[in-house]
Amino acid sequence: MQENFFQRKIMASIVTTITLAMILASISLKDNAGGTSDYGEAFLATAMLYGTYGGVIVLVYGSSVSALIEFVMNRWLKNNTSIFILLHGVFGLIMFATPILAVFGVGSALLYACIDRWIRHLIKKEKPTLMLMLTPFALFMMTWSVLSFITQDRPPFSAEDAVELVTSGKGTVIDKFPKEEGIIKVGNATRETSVEEIGDEVYIVTFTETWKHEDAGGPWSISYKVERGSSTLYDESHNGF
Repeated sequence: MQENFFQRKIMASIVTTITLAMILASISLKDNAGGTSDYGEAFLATAMLYGTYGGVIVLVYGSSVSALIEFVMNRWLKNNTSIFILLHGVFGLIMFATPILAVFGVGSALLYACIDRWIRHLIKKEKPTLMLMLTPFALFMMTWSVLSFITQDRPPFSAEDAVELVTSGKGTVIDKFPKEEGIIKVGNATRETSVEEIGDEVYIVTFTETWKHEDAGGPWSISYKVERGSSTLYDESHNGF
């Protein structure tokens, strides 16, 4: 019986951790859908991050609380599955003060309790538990494979795309510059849009303005670091202002 007890807690921790990591990684990927060039790689990295930290919490805190609940119920209370699951949810709620973390805490605790009870049922019926363990692994690998396959169909993020992304806004200081790589002359001013690739699908887009007569102002430039779906100010220099 003691062997089954530890087996249940470890298996419940593993299944809960993998499931939670997949859900959180999917949410993170959805919120940052345009910010990565490889969906599969991003999903794997994020899931591993959540799985590492979440796994420790689930294994240590979750298993300890679950063991305590089970001990109390076996000793003083009727072994009621509904109460067992509800108590897990309560302890999952009180662990976090932040509402969003509390939601995931409760969800994880309820999932842990349900898996624990299901494993207990399978063991009592002398049925195999291997499929319960393999299912989250299979879903994880399937999700990763699908996301990696989808990524392969995405067109590359080019220098032209980078310029288009930066110049897509309205009412900014770069409205007067060329919307593609090149130079235009407006009166005594020369305005240039240039692009430099500094990494895999990572660019520096620079807007430079110079004047025919230096005392008229300038030169002036502003640069943005651009990746798929996002751009950040990289450098801004003034002279003569």
